Amino acid sequence: MSLEKTKRKNLRALSITRFLHGLGGNMFNIVYQPFILELTNSIFITGVLISIGSLMQFFPMPLVGKISDKIGRKITILIGTPLQIFGVLSLIVTDNNTLFFTVIGIIFYFLGFTFYQLNSQFLVSENSKKSKGFAFGLIFFSYFAGSIAGSYLIVVGQGIATRFYLMLFIIFLLIEGFIYLIFISTKNHHIQREKNKKDSAWIKFLKTKELRIILIFFTMDIFVYSITLSIYNGGLSDYYRLTKEDIALISLWFNVANMAFQIPAGHLTDKIGNKKTILSSQIFGFSFFILNIMAVIIWRNANKSTLIFVLIIAEILFAVSVTTFIPAEQIILTDLGETNKAESYGVIAFARGIGFVPTGTIGGLLVENVNYISPFIFSSIGVV
Repeated sequence: MSLEKTKRKNLRALSITRFLHGLGGNMFNIVYQPFILELTNSIFITGVLISIGSLMQFFPMPLVGKISDKIGRKITILIGTPLQIFGVLSLIVTDNNTLFFTVIGIIFYFLGFTFYQLNSQFLVSENSKKSKGFAFGLIFFSYFAGSIAGSYLIVVGQGIATRFYLMLFIIFLLIEGFIYLIFISTKNHHIQREKNKKDSAWIKFLKTKELRIILIFFTMDIFVYSITLSIYNGGLSDYYRLTKEDIALISLWFNVANMAFQIPAGHLTDKIGNKKTILSSQIFGFSFFILNIMAVIIWRNANKSTLIFVLIIAEILFAVSVTTFIPAEQIILTDLGETNKAESYGVIAFARGIGFVPTGTIGGLLVENVNYISPFIFSSIGVV
């Protein structure tokens, strides 16, 4: 099979895996924070536990990247799949008297997700042609199509126990692992690994001004947004008393907008460049925070239906922010020099983890000790 045919075959298989991960992963994301909140009965403790999961997404990244550069993307992903499954199983067996299993589940799931996330992005980059923005747009289109299906299942499955959705996610993870094992070919990727030098990726960042700027920007970006997003779904449940079905409905519109705008955003990135696309993303992100501030005022003077409508509009604007951010972000992060690309990606992710670590705690403290609106004000100022 020719190299180009192999790449097309890989992209098709990757699209299917992204659909499945969107399907199961979005169900997990919708029920995750409310599930932890139900166990702890404290939005502060929930924020702390969410931060633990975030540690496992970012801190191991340089090591995961180094492993990926050495043994390949496919094998590294296959290492992460059983870790994710074990983590979700641990959450299934936990209750408010066995929070130890909650911590174990969070650690193993997000560690496995780290193996998956980094390497799947590189597989997209390595199997795309010159129009990388379009390739990332296509793959994330598949992901958000799956996310829509995941949201819909929760909306129509009103009253179904949270643990049922976690079991479904495990099934999807098993199918994903099988597809990666059987249908993804990486036999043409060994050349890049052989060319890798032994120089540390950390040295590259110390010596290169452009890489330092990239590192600072992406670290600030995740800190500003995550002050709010780390407690967002938990806040919707705690402050507005929205049910998981209400949150799923709001998330459904977010994912519909993501799916609709993902491919056009990829084309836009190829046309106007990474920098202008990311600047556009920040404008829409600012609008998301402002609308959520307005929603608090509306909630005091209107009914639940009006509140949900405003939150849906905010989610659509946030979706546009995400779709105009992702292709440019991934093009930048998967092309950090000629060598040690995955390790360099991991260094950025590690720094972003430093920025993310305190956000769940800060967000929870702001909500409990100031007011619900304060994280949104902080983030909107931070975006500017």
